[in-house]
Amino acid sequence: MAKDFYIFRHGETELNRRRRWQGSGTDYDLTEDGVSQAEELSAKLAGKGIEVIYSSPLLRARHTAEIAARMLKVPVKTEADLRECFYGEAEGRPIAELQKEMPEIVNNWSRPGGDLRFPGGESRQEALERVLAVLRRLEGESFRTAGVAVHGGTMAAMLNHFGYKFDKIPNCAVFRLHFENGEGTVEGNL
Repeated sequence: MAKDFYIFRHGETELNRRRRWQGSGTDYDLTEDGVSQAEELSAKLAGKGIEVIYSSPLLRARHTAEIAARMLKVPVKTEADLRECFYGEAEGRPIAELQKEMPEIVNNWSRPGGDLRFPGGESRQEALERVLAVLRRLEGESFRTAGVAVHGGTMAAMLNHFGYKFDKIPNCAVFRLHFENGEGTVEGNL
């Protein structure tokens, strides 16, 4: 059954603000600006017919989902496999420092092709496969349209997988994914 997913990135966290690499090994809440971004996101999602929001269990995504859900008057359901990639040794470290030490990984993480992994971490492909497995399972649920609260890394992997070209994924960016029979097409940042 065809589904429309409005996939959105969480609002700003302190690690985003401090330009540190943030994965599933770091669980920060939203900053005040992040809360404001989530409220603005809610306005973008209004009128889209969203019936439920599925969220990563990480605090930043869950808080963003809860703000949107409250304004849209829909439930939030947590899905463990929507969490961000685990970045191993890169978790919480300054991005500038990682660019010097591991430029091939940092500079290519959001680009299509190749499977990357930080030392001790989960690969980009592993993270993508678990997120796609959730979407495939949700395809059998009774709703027609859902929100999905995720993270920059998992969102980049999905956009690459579905052939959508992008430059950067800002906090609270939202993309529409039309999903049918395990395949999808993406509409740009709404």
